[in-house]
Amino acid sequence: DLAGQARFRVVAAKVLAYGASTNFDQTITLDVGRASGITRDMTVISGKGLVGVIKSTTANSSIVQLMSDPGFRVGVRIAESQSMGILSGKGSNYFDLELLDARDNIKQGDVLLSRGSDGNKPFVPGIPVGIVLSVNNSIGQLTKSAEVRPFTELSALGVVAIITSTRVNDPRDSLIPKAPIASPTPT
Repeated sequence: DLAGQARFRVVAAKVLAYGASTNFDQTITLDVGRASGITRDMTVISGKGLVGVIKSTTANSSIVQLMSDPGFRVGVRIAESQSMGILSGKGSNYFDLELLDARDNIKQGDVLLSRGSDGNKPFVPGIPVGIVLSVNNSIGQLTKSAEVRPFTELSALGVVAIITSTRVNDPRDSLIPKAPIASPTPT
C-alpha cells in the first residue's frame, strides 16, 4: 500500500537471508538482482516504511544494508515542521537522530520522513522512517538529539519492495501512518 499511495514503481522481493556481509553488520539478501532491473543505491521499503538501501547486486540477488546497521545514515525531516537531521543506525531496534540546527524543536511523538537524495538515489523523499521516543536536550550540546523507533520491524521482514522509479518528486506528509484509534472495552 505504501508504494501505491506514493505512486512508486517497485519490484517486490523475498528476503532470503539475514546476516552480515563483507562491509556491513546488518544486511538482508533478496531474491532479485540485475536481471530484474535492480542496481546499487536503490531505496528498499516495506509496507510500513524504510528498510534500507541496495549495496550490491548479482544477476539474481541483492544485498541490502538495513537501516539498523551502525554504518547507516539517512537525511530525515520532521513531518509538519520540516526541521532536518541525520538518522544513524546503532545495531539495535532503535536509532539516533541529530538535528542539523540547534534552534529547531523536536518532541516525543514527532514523525520522521526520509529527506531524499539527488536523483532519488540512494533515498527517495517522503518515506516514513520512524517516531521520536525521547529527546536529549542536555545543556551545552551543539545540536539536539533524540532516540527513534522505526516504523518497520526489521527483524521480521518477509517481502520488501525496491523502488525503481517515482512519478512524483516528494509525496510530502501524505505517507505518514494513521494514528491508532483507541477502542476501549466497556466495563
